[in-house]
Amino acid sequence: CVRGCADMLACMLRLSLILVAALALPACSAAPEGTIEVQSGARTESLAAARLAGLPQVEVSVGDRHYSGPRLREALLSAGVAAGVDVEAVAADGYREVVNAATVSRDDVIVAIGLPADEGPMRVIVPGSPGLSVRQL
Repeated sequence: CVRGCADMLACMLRLSLILVAALALPACSAAPEGTIEVQSGARTESLAAARLAGLPQVEVSVGDRHYSGPRLREALLSAGVAAGVDVEAVAADGYREVVNAATVSRDDVIVAIGLPADEGPMRVIVPGSPGLSVRQL
């Protein structure tokens, strides 16, 4: 988990500092879990949460909850989906919701990652439109 240490003693000292700075948080956090399938015509692209974590992250709040993840439009672009399209989000339980192209293009519409099981592992977050915030993707 700690890379770039020249020797074992330096690694242990660095790890100790990380642990102290993190106030007993694990030194190695697990990568976000989950994968979403993006279908565009006959093409299907898998977007793993780890891949989404590599995109620029945005934080949004809905009520007292805070979420982070890439903008939905950027996640779709990384999967080869052109801008300006409506998106149908399908949850694990079969719940479906269409997010129109104007909403997809908003700066505050994200694919939240790293969520607890009752919400995730991923969720489309559309602030101001709770019916469009499809969870358990």
